[in-house]
Amino acid sequence: MEQPGQNKRQLLAGLQRRGLPVLTTTDVNRTLYARRTTFAHDGDTPPRWYLNTSSGYDGVATLATTVLPRCYDGNPPRSWQTEALAVWQARGRRGVVEAVTGTGKTAVGVLAAAAAVDVGERVLVLVPGRELLDQWYSVLRRDLPGIRVGRFGDGHKDSLYNHWIVVAVVNSAAKYQMLPAGTPGLLVADEVHRYGAPTFAQALEPGFHARLGLTATYAREDSGLAERLEPYFRSVVAGCSYERGLTDEILAPFRVGFLGTDFTPDERAKHDEYDERATALRRRLILDHGCPDEPFGEFMAAVNQLRQGGHPDARARDDARSYLSAFSKRRQLLADCRRKHEVLASLTPIFALADRGLVFTETTTSAEQAASVLSGKGLPALEITSELKRDERKQRLEAFKNGHVKVLTAPRILDEGIDVPQADVGVIVAGSRSKRQMIQRMGRIIRPKQDRRAATFLVLYVTDTAEDPGRGAHEDFREQLIEVAQDAVDFGPHATAADVFAWYYQGRQQIS
Repeated sequence: MEQPGQNKRQLLAGLQRRGLPVLTTTDVNRTLYARRTTFAHDGDTPPRWYLNTSSGYDGVATLATTVLPRCYDGNPPRSWQTEALAVWQARGRRGVVEAVTGTGKTAVGVLAAAAAVDVGERVLVLVPGRELLDQWYSVLRRDLPGIRVGRFGDGHKDSLYNHWIVVAVVNSAAKYQMLPAGTPGLLVADEVHRYGAPTFAQALEPGFHARLGLTATYAREDSGLAERLEPYFRSVVAGCSYERGLTDEILAPFRVGFLGTDFTPDERAKHDEYDERATALRRRLILDHGCPDEPFGEFMAAVNQLRQGGHPDARARDDARSYLSAFSKRRQLLADCRRKHEVLASLTPIFALADRGLVFTETTTSAEQAASVLSGKGLPALEITSELKRDERKQRLEAFKNGHVKVLTAPRILDEGIDVPQADVGVIVAGSRSKRQMIQRMGRIIRPKQDRRAATFLVLYVTDTAEDPGRGAHEDFREQLIEVAQDAVDFGPHATAADVFAWYYQGRQQIS
């Protein structure tokens, strides 16, 4: 490379200037990722590429062995999984593997666990909830058939004293010492970003010399990463980005549309009132009461602490409570905006043509309303929420998988922790400003389709609010999407249902 540090589009432009006009960015990407002994990237989004002249990442990755652990009986690993494991091992078996939802980060943990058992180590797998507890347990039992695997939490009390591997819910494991004293062990932390919270971090036992974190996005809105996770796991190991997933055909190509709408006059008046009040109170909490400005998670933690009282100035408690009330009411208005449900109803022809669809909301009430709106249009739609019993959720997921239910609507319960059957259309009715949440939700729909068509992701927003891309909403996420999506369009508030359907239909006809 004459000019190192260029992204794929810059490299393509250079090649075209040198007389290769028929090349595409896909051609460049395939070459870069296929020849990892020659080319290395910096891990950013979009990645910038260099000749690999040292024994850094790619030099190590080429040492990845094709010999699988003796006790492993699962599917052959993908190339990115093998490379990530090799780098993790070369870094002293400590690190966090960051991989987009749907690319197979669980398999990295299973392979690491199998290799640890092969050399006589005990393995603790931390998960945030009972759905992942059962999923990890099933996968480990399937792929490591000769190994004794146990569970801890949700009524289970298996131990590493008499099991090689134990899958544990983090809030249960945090109360005990899980690794027997003097025993060599590996800790695998799934959804590792969760464990930066003080209570959960207690499960990160120092006795585990080998440590592997798994996540779709290694980020938090507080100081938990710097104070608790980075000292324990050390560095991030490049895993699988959108770029790599699309190049290796692990992910389906996708198109993204942003659909704007507006409040009713009554909703707008209420929103502006809550917004002005929340803005003024936030300023006062920062300037008068000492709450940190950034990151936002630290600000909210400080506000919640003031809300509980005990501050010498009683006004601090009152301001904190008033701010949280205004913040909550503003978010509720955005979640339940009447015209968002009208836009959702207008998407019925898209859902009807799709194989299956997912609708992401912010609240249980909004999920129920969304399901009711679509059912009223003749679509078989059901909500799936944490208020349902576990058996009910399983039944609805199974009905969705076999096609008896066309659309599932859900609040945050589907963001992580539940294995969702394949869908090809996703709609966000309301979401937080979290980049991680957007990546997790997109991961639910970009698994490869049999006919190789693109998936479709639609984001609804209310204009002139914190959701509006024109005011910087989802800026980091949108920047990442524009680099890798087949198409990314902001329809604004004036597009018709026919405009959106025509765009969807055109994309559905295009086969990658």
